[in-house]
Amino acid sequence: YSIMPSVFSDGKGNGNPGFVHTFSRIAPTYEEKYGTKLSQAHDECLRMLSRWMCTSSPERVLDIGCGTGALIERMFAKWPDSRFEGVDPAQGMVDEGAKRRPFASFVNGVAEALPFPSQSMDLVVCSMSFGHWADKPAGLNEVRRVLKPQGLFCLVENQPAGWGLTSLINWLLGSLADYRSEHEVIQLTLTAGLQSMETRVTDQRVIVATFRPCCGEVGDHGV
Repeated sequence: YSIMPSVFSDGKGNGNPGFVHTFSRIAPTYEEKYGTKLSQAHDECLRMLSRWMCTSSPERVLDIGCGTGALIERMFAKWPDSRFEGVDPAQGMVDEGAKRRPFASFVNGVAEALPFPSQSMDLVVCSMSFGHWADKPAGLNEVRRVLKPQGLFCLVENQPAGWGLTSLINWLLGSLADYRSEHEVIQLTLTAGLQSMETRVTDQRVIVATFRPCCGEVGDHGV
């Protein structure tokens, strides 16, 4: 999967918010340009979900870093009676998603401050946006907060790339995403109160993982 510009910021200048404006501008042609790469990641996400949610349909689903809602559309085809929410920091993506997928709700926001009530989501997905979160621990704490006690979190993201030419160019341009290893992802989620259920790495060096809230008092993890 190609490295795309870093678009996630905490709104205080961290994470290069200029790329948020870039994504807002290219939103109308985003799917046409990156559709193949997006579909590959979405395929992995849906394959994982088909194993972990084969007997029930989620009532409410959240896609963090939803872009124009392509993954939401595919989940809607699977669960037409579910309620779908998408959050993205780029207003252009939110506007385009609302236009293309009127069956879902889209809102401007960041992973570190999700605009949803605690314990409101049965399923949270994050496909190829985790590497752009400005504060991963804070974002994962938010995932834990909005998940219902028996909810599921599905994460799809690139492994860290070696320092080849592409990585060097991206770093010089200030757009290299902060990818984490499989081990680091599991440790970060566990610290946030999310237990690893299944994790695998594809031949394309993409991490595909599912997590559930750990047992214990809800308040233990800031919910």
